[in-house]
Amino acid sequence: MKTAMVCSLAIALMLPRIVYATEDPAFPAAQAKVYDKLTHELIAPCCWREPIAIHRSEESLQMLAEVKQLVASGQSEEQIKAMYVSRYGERILADPPGEERHWLYYTPVLLFATALLLAGLRLRSLVRTSPAPQTGVSLALLERVRKESENDWA
Repeated sequence: MKTAMVCSLAIALMLPRIVYATEDPAFPAAQAKVYDKLTHELIAPCCWREPIAIHRSEESLQMLAEVKQLVASGQSEEQIKAMYVSRYGERILADPPGEERHWLYYTPVLLFATALLLAGLRLRSLVRTSPAPQTGVSLALLERVRKESENDWA
């Protein structure tokens, strides 16, 4: 029990050092945030499939180092993006500017709503109740049968 407490205390005391040891004092948190955002917004130019933060080709690793150096030198996010756009075109951006693609967000929702509406209308037309079929029996005949059945039981 004592050793478990001692080990827990030692880990608790060392935890802040472990957490803060990963921070680079030459690369402040604000710059690290910009770096992280940029590396997820720039696409690897070797295959154009993944952001450079995830992709591990030689070219994307080189871009990671270059972006880190540019951020550390004080360039803004817009300047860095503009530099890569001029070098590779807008294809380098994970989310290129413009509103051409907004229809992609709304089309599936509209199609789903239309399908639900059509299905509801079809079900409603199938479930509609039709009037009871006419048998051709008169009310007088039904009354006579009822009276005769009462007389038989009495």
